[in-house]
Amino acid sequence: MKKLLFCAAMMLLSGLQALPVNAAAAAQPFVRWSVYSAATGNENALRAAVAALNTALQNSEGVLAVYGGEDENGVMRYLEIYTDENAFNTAQNNTNVKTAAAQALKLAQVHKTLAADAFNLQSKTAGTADKARMALLVIDPAQLDAYKKVLAKEMQSAVASEEGVLALLATTETARPNVFHLLELYADDNAYRAHIDGPYFQEYNKAVQTMVTDKVLIVNKPQAVTLSGKNLK
Repeated sequence: MKKLLFCAAMMLLSGLQALPVNAAAAAQPFVRWSVYSAATGNENALRAAVAALNTALQNSEGVLAVYGGEDENGVMRYLEIYTDENAFNTAQNNTNVKTAAAQALKLAQVHKTLAADAFNLQSKTAGTADKARMALLVIDPAQLDAYKKVLAKEMQSAVASEEGVLALLATTETARPNVFHLLELYADDNAYRAHIDGPYFQEYNKAVQTMVTDKVLIVNKPQAVTLSGKNLK
């Protein structure tokens, strides 16, 4: 049975403590997650339609990147990154985007979006990843500030110092700011393994043992993900 990342989030959050929505200003850039899955027989058509939609988005002014992938169950998840909310609204009203979105929605059995805030978007300026790795992490609210410091340090150090770490992108759910969605882009599997065996991840992993109360890890099918070359900060 197909399980969406955000359905998994709701399952994880059942019975878990979550922070209330706060009134802080939206983080920049503006980000949103989109999730798609197709009815049996429409998989290839939906892949093509979503690819066309993502291309139309990336060709729109103010769109910094659209990164993501498809898991073994055929669920496609993409992180859309815009310069700000105005750029998001402009892109959604772009004729090419509207046409492509209509086709994708026609083919999708399930389409969900998740309101999110950009926590930390670390990326090199060029490179192609062999696949996108994703994780959903639920953080103990009492340790949220400490977790943010540890995660930010690990992300910044790894992208700056490890050649094969192309991008580490972290967002938080707008409604539940202690729930993180991570998207990780590595040049290849060797780069991924070097990262998790390396000093930055090992230091992070040791520090967060009591901070992470639940997690879902997602490994997507091999699919080339090319960096946009735009500054995500």
